[in-house]
Amino acid sequence: MIPAPADGDRESLREGSRIGRYVIVRDTSGTLHAVSPVSVSAVCETDDGTLLLLPGGRMIAIDQGLVTVLAWLEVRG
Repeated sequence: MIPAPADGDRESLREGSRIGRYVIVRDTSGTLHAVSPVSVSAVCETDDGTLLLLPGGRMIAIDQGLVTVLAWLEVRG
């Protein structure tokens, strides 16, 4: 189990790390997102990285390759 970072300690959040049921991702504009892997409807490789399709038609563009993102989203039992 990963210990929760201290309040306001955004620097300790790394892309691909897990906090509880969430995976931390950083979009192309630099915004951090905590995404539940089971909420991702589709993953699409683009020329610039990967797109995640979330509920409500929301998309997050990530500057990482498809294989990397799929490894992050792998649901571990």
